[in-house]
Amino acid sequence: MAWCLDPDRAPRFDPTDAVAITPGGGRLGSLLGGAIDSRLVELSLLEATEGRVVEVELDAIESQAIGVDPGTTLRIYFAPADSLPEDLWQLLLDRQPVTIDLALAEGRSTGSSLGDIPTVTRVVADDDRVVCEWCPTATLVIYGGGPMASALAQAASFVGWNVEATGSTEAAVALATSLSAIDGLVVMGHDTEGVGRVVQAALVSSAGYIGSIGPDSLQQDRGDWLAYRGVTDLSRVHGPAGLPMGAKSPEEVAISVVAEMIGVKNVGSTD
Repeated sequence: MAWCLDPDRAPRFDPTDAVAITPGGGRLGSLLGGAIDSRLVELSLLEATEGRVVEVELDAIESQAIGVDPGTTLRIYFAPADSLPEDLWQLLLDRQPVTIDLALAEGRSTGSSLGDIPTVTRVVADDDRVVCEWCPTATLVIYGGGPMASALAQAASFVGWNVEATGSTEAAVALATSLSAIDGLVVMGHDTEGVGRVVQAALVSSAGYIGSIGPDSLQQDRGDWLAYRGVTDLSRVHGPAGLPMGAKSPEEVAISVVAEMIGVKNVGSTD
């Protein structure tokens, strides 16, 4: 596992970036846009038994990719997976906020533990301690197109969510199956089969919010399609999606849907 400790030196730095190097040299995730991946693979071959802080001096190509001057040095924390807290992995899989507290001596880890639940994402590093706080960002998958989809994508981006918008049923199904409790899905359009398949996939996932935009007649058609395939419990589906605020324009509906998802995420109900 590796992540960067110098957010102030890397203008394109994302504090949520981290990468895992597999025994065969494969990579899961991304760090600094992959600019130093070859360095990380080389480090993994050293088979160190403890985490340590590694200073990487960037060459001309790496510097250009990251957006810094050649010769810039970045600190990277590099650690075998089994040197990190055992409970960390399930928290990351569940996309829960997590703090890793690392004790250091001469740049090498002398212990690691999980800290308090964080409220921001940041990395704080000094000579004898590294504290990494990660707060995952919610993802909203939008299936459908047109003005409504565009307005919803804009509203979701405004509140800081990641937006994955697609008109492809196969792509939406794939995205829906990977959603966690902090994420949401909104479907729209008159393709009953496509919408039904996407909602069915979302119901199998841990998605915290599933919204279905459209009038009651469309909701009934979608429900009938799902029921015919044995899916009758639609208690997790908000349809028609959005708070009952008399919204009419695409922008108003988008705001009502985002507000409903915020309510479900934060308090578990929008009643």
